Amino acid sequence: MKLFPAIALTFTLFFSLRAHESPWTASRPDGHGPISVMGDHMHAIGEWMISYRYMTMDMEGLLKGSNSVTGSSQLTGMTTMVPTKMTMDMHMFGTMYAISNEWTLMGMLNYLDNDMEMIMPMNMSMNMGSSGIGDFKVAGLYDLAQWDSGRRMHLNLGLSLPTGSIDEKHTNGNILGYRMQLGSGTYDFHPAVTYLAQTDNYSYGAQLGSVLRIGENDQDYSLGNKFCASLWGARIVTDSLSASAKLNYSSRSEVDGEDTRMMKMMSPALNPNSQGQDITTFGLGLNYYFQNGGLKGHRLAVEWETPIAQKVNGVQIELDSTWTLGWQYAW
Repeated sequence: MKLFPAIALTFTLFFSLRAHESPWTASRPDGHGPISVMGDHMHAIGEWMISYRYMTMDMEGLLKGSNSVTGSSQLTGMTTMVPTKMTMDMHMFGTMYAISNEWTLMGMLNYLDNDMEMIMPMNMSMNMGSSGIGDFKVAGLYDLAQWDSGRRMHLNLGLSLPTGSIDEKHTNGNILGYRMQLGSGTYDFHPAVTYLAQTDNYSYGAQLGSVLRIGENDQDYSLGNKFCASLWGARIVTDSLSASAKLNYSSRSEVDGEDTRMMKMMSPALNPNSQGQDITTFGLGLNYYFQNGGLKGHRLAVEWETPIAQKVNGVQIELDSTWTLGWQYAW
């Protein structure tokens, strides 16, 4: 959490910046945040929005703490399998509806496709995968304040339901590791607060959020709680196009308890003490907003992210990059 003072200072500076002399509006290309930011905006009463996002996350190489290590160096003692590469693809389907000017309701369902490569002694390797529906999330966004100077703030109160499986197995019948499961197995509370501001040609935003696990799942463990802070800014390029830059910091604690079906000594992927991490990423994105014609109200967006600092508990796969592509339509 060493980055927290710097993040807090940056948030203070954001709140002190002066925007333009008119209310905040979504009817411009930077009216939504970077496509990877969830719950970044609200809607006017009676307005609907549907969305689809595709996110692909590539991980390769190993970290022990913040240092790179080789997979073969970790094959010692009872450790006979070490993850060296993982790809996670996620399809996210969402909808939003404003029941009033103060409340916007949101729902999101994910479909995940995970693939992990493991190495073993004698230069042997093994691939394992899992796919299916993830946890379903519902949320209410509440308008906290709006100012004529192009600024607003809202609260996000979300809850994810344990619809994703925590019983995924390899073809040999062994239970897969925590990262390969499709859900948390617990009800999770997702509180967040978002601040937005616009000038004539620029916009910026900040979001503080967390994921708090409620109790334990039916395997007597809970995934680590998570804290996340995002800062972003965008520049209008044309009437329909904007470009953005984002800084994101997240901290997730290790697993509380353990899944006793996993032989945790065999692999870091099965060890509850090798799950938490602190990571800071930098992202660049584009948003395109159709304001006229038959596609009026549609948005297309893309964002690329890469880590600039990461530290893990135990031994874990290192994050390489994340791409998020999205489509949104409001009416």
